[in-house]
Amino acid sequence: MAFIENRCANRVATGATVGASLGGAIGAVYGTFEAFRYKVPGLYKIRFIGQTTVSSAALFGLFLGAGSLLQCGRTH
Repeated sequence: MAFIENRCANRVATGATVGASLGGAIGAVYGTFEAFRYKVPGLYKIRFIGQTTVSSAALFGLFLGAGSLLQCGRTH
């Protein structure tokens, strides 16, 4: 398969995956803190934490994937 053999695409995919994992973990902690800080009522806490987790994961994944793409073309 060409995708597995392409080193640059593999680095970008790995960077995006690591960024999404890290962003999800940070988003879950931050979302939980904010939900209790602002006293979000009842089951809205779960929705608030979920939204924060997904948005942080998407943003971190996007930026780390883009950073990996930029670094991919450089030769040292």
